[in-house]
Amino acid sequence: MSAMVHTALIAESGTAAEDALSRWSQPADNFPGARRRSLVARALLRGMLIRVTGGPATGWTFGAEPSGRPIAHNAGYGRIPSISFSHSGGWVAVALSDAGTVGIDVEVHRPSRNFIEIAAAAFGADEQRRVAVEGALGFYRIWTLREAMAKASGVGIAEVADSVDRVAEGPKEGFWQAMISGTAWWLAHTTPVSGLGVAVALKRHPAT
Repeated sequence: MSAMVHTALIAESGTAAEDALSRWSQPADNFPGARRRSLVARALLRGMLIRVTGGPATGWTFGAEPSGRPIAHNAGYGRIPSISFSHSGGWVAVALSDAGTVGIDVEVHRPSRNFIEIAAAAFGADEQRRVAVEGALGFYRIWTLREAMAKASGVGIAEVADSVDRVAEGPKEGFWQAMISGTAWWLAHTTPVSGLGVAVALKRHPAT
């Protein structure tokens, strides 16, 4: 999946974040009330867009579709990849792809969260059974994957909590492909450090 989707994960405070901000942040990113994690995400995405596309080093700005899905703009470059970003507990994750629409979600595990109750309200029956067997790790795997898929589809939280099974199958960690409701998906989940889950979902273009 690495050839299809480009990702980055960093702490919002620290050397890597400071480097991204100093190299890739633009004055237009400093809108009133902006949080540091939003600035870091935009800086990371701008640097990634320049590096991956081989396009112009200037002119990259960000907006949002009516659904809220983030989009990149550059009048000097024709083919704009799909982008996504997420943040949780001091971590920032970003992704981009030109093979389809991409979504990424990062979640810091919270031991006090009532994941059985949340799963019962939001997940499909098979996903709930997996959570019952695997506990918190199973819950966060499914939650982050559902979040990433909802971001890629542009539907948002309504799809995350619609009680429809989507990711009951698949490995605990790693990459796999799936046909879900007639749509081709490339999915991945990883736990880069203990207590942190990251999921990426790519909704493939029909012709790819």
